[in-house]
Amino acid sequence: MNDRNRPTSRQIADAQKKDVQWKWWAFGIAILALLIVIAQNAQKVEFNLLFISTEAPLILLLVLAAIIGAVIGYTGPILRRHRHQTRKEYKD
Repeated sequence: MNDRNRPTSRQIADAQKKDVQWKWWAFGIAILALLIVIAQNAQKVEFNLLFISTEAPLILLLVLAAIIGAVIGYTGPILRRHRHQTRKEYKD
């Protein structure tokens, strides 16, 4: 009787196949959204950096700002933790 309630290997394979299809749909929608954002932000904009004035596509500047923000967000806590540990070791 216990075997009746257990899923068969075919049912398990079907469930895994549905899960994989869902991931591909999500990936496709994310790529489509990215392409829409790129298309809508393709215009060139002028920006100034210190003494340099230049033009670049807006999407490039948005991606660059996101990368810089991610690096700061990732390294900030690491450096802070390291500094805190160094101070703690110095006091001991």
